[in-house]
Amino acid sequence: MTVDLSFRAFDQHFNVRSAAIIQKEGHILCTTADDLGFWFLPGGRLKRGESSAAALKRELREELNADVDVVAPHIIAESFFSLDHLHYHELAFYFAVSCPPNLPFIVGKDCHHLIEGERHYRYRWIELSPEMLSEIDLQPRALHAHFIDLPPKPLHIMFNG
Repeated sequence: MTVDLSFRAFDQHFNVRSAAIIQKEGHILCTTADDLGFWFLPGGRLKRGESSAAALKRELREELNADVDVVAPHIIAESFFSLDHLHYHELAFYFAVSCPPNLPFIVGKDCHHLIEGERHYRYRWIELSPEMLSEIDLQPRALHAHFIDLPPKPLHIMFNG
């Protein structure tokens, strides 16, 4: 069995994940779990020995039943934040990915659902505008402007919060 590239020591948690920047008609695909209270981009943790691109392909196959081409990350982000009384150090690779043809483009309501373990994940197209992104809690907030205007070459960002 493969193991997530993630570990915890006391109240510190280190996590490595890959995420998809999927845009369509001025919107970005976001996901949330009913118990989280914030939105994030689809993707997930790398497994030990797995590349960031392979992890994203696997995660999108599992989450969206979609096979996508993943080339190179647009954004590499190191973030430090707290969640559920744990202090996280997360290394995340954000890839621009074309919209899977089987994913419905529905605005204003959920377009996809996934039950994984005891969690219910919902997927929704969110308008890619500073106004709309400020109205929802899409994490990480420090990347909003980069989701709207994708950097032309890979960008490395470090931030707290």
